[in-house]
Amino acid sequence: WKGMPLRQFMAAYRVRVTLVALLDVAMLLSVRSLRNNPDLGSKLAFWTAIVGSTATQAIVHSLQFNAQMTFFAHRVDPAIGGTYMTLLNTAANLGGTWPASFIMYWVGRLTVPPACDTDDVTGAEVCAGGRDAYFPLQAALTTLGILWLFFMGDRVKRLEELPDDAWRTHIGEEEEEGGSREVEMGSGPRGGGKKVGKQA
Repeated sequence: WKGMPLRQFMAAYRVRVTLVALLDVAMLLSVRSLRNNPDLGSKLAFWTAIVGSTATQAIVHSLQFNAQMTFFAHRVDPAIGGTYMTLLNTAANLGGTWPASFIMYWVGRLTVPPACDTDDVTGAEVCAGGRDAYFPLQAALTTLGILWLFFMGDRVKRLEELPDDAWRTHIGEEEEEGGSREVEMGSGPRGGGKKVGKQA
């Protein structure tokens, strides 16, 4: 990965879109198991899934963030420096932030709560039916992530292979070239001419 930060980014993304998704599903399944059978095995599975999911998510997030910052720092145009870095990071952060709100909205919209009644004999609440939208959304979005890897992976490689000049804005270069031409035109063949303008 040395000198190729987007390779690190894509490797972390592969883990994020596959292993983290599986750990999240395992965590929710362990919650259901713990609710129905709160024995030691269910508790151990529950906490293992939580720690595994949280730790893996944090690791891949850090790998992607570091790769992103390294890539931007290498490609930043010195002519506008910090402004360029701020623009690139803002766009990247927005791209990683808004999906959470979008997904939470659709989880709430698509989830159907169970119908609950009180049992006349035992007095306990009995619930039936309902639909949890998390699992179908997780499956659909994981599939989209894998498809993105398949179709966009080569484009990311080509993006990383672009020369540094492709990321330059070339701000101020025309003025510098114009100033140099003025100096050359103002100079005589033996250096006796009067110089015009300032040399950059």
